[in-house]
Amino acid sequence: MKRICLAAALVGLPVLPAMAADIAARPYAKAPAPVIAAYNWTGFYIGGNVGYGWGQSTDRSISFVDPGGAVGFGPYFAGGSNVYPNLRPAGVIGGGQVGYNWQANSLVLGAVADFQAADIGAAATGVVPLTLFITPSNQTLSQKLDFLGTVRGRVGGAFNHVMLYGTGGYAYGHVRSSINFDAPAGPVFFAGTNAQWRSGWTAGVGAEYGLGNWSIGVEYLHYDLGRSSVTSLAVAPGPAFPGVSLTADQRVAGDLVRAAINFRFGGPVVANY
Repeated sequence: MKRICLAAALVGLPVLPAMAADIAARPYAKAPAPVIAAYNWTGFYIGGNVGYGWGQSTDRSISFVDPGGAVGFGPYFAGGSNVYPNLRPAGVIGGGQVGYNWQANSLVLGAVADFQAADIGAAATGVVPLTLFITPSNQTLSQKLDFLGTVRGRVGGAFNHVMLYGTGGYAYGHVRSSINFDAPAGPVFFAGTNAQWRSGWTAGVGAEYGLGNWSIGVEYLHYDLGRSSVTSLAVAPGPAFPGVSLTADQRVAGDLVRAAINFRFGGPVVANY
């Protein structure tokens, strides 16, 4: 019996390495990579915004037309009596926007157009006091931005629900301004107002946080609409100064910070990578 068992064991020895080889040769099935859900910024959106704007110095430039020196603006201003103030307009701004984002991996490209009502304005008066040789006068300027609109491109980086971006493009706005010159001892009184659309450029940065089809964000923009002008004519005594005028040329530029909320239409809220 012992001899029979020993013979069987010796016969089975070559089989064990073969079985081990078969086991090692079997292909290894790697576990599938986990699916990560990331926020997708692609799609059209519409929303509203509200914020605060402050203008840079209007850097006023004063010129006049005074045939024959009828009023005497030339020597009066040359003697240091041009005290028209530089303004720094400020105020609230708010409106709406519509745009589109396209996302590829973490890169987000987009375009947006917005239009806001604004109350960014200022008015001030410079006073020339009475002296022995100088006639006193009150010199008033005002500027107010009524509306501001932009059409911009956006380039950003998406970090799941957070997007950081830079933006820039075309800007336009409606500006109202006025200029007065009042010298009661003259008596001389010039007054004028003007309203005009101006255009220029804008650039800034922003950040957005998305949750579902909604997003909230904050944005900083600088805008520059060039310069506006306003001309005043003699009001009193009007007939005594034909052809005489006084003009102010003012810069229209500033900065604004605003908060925005958007609703995005269609498309999946998340994308799998």
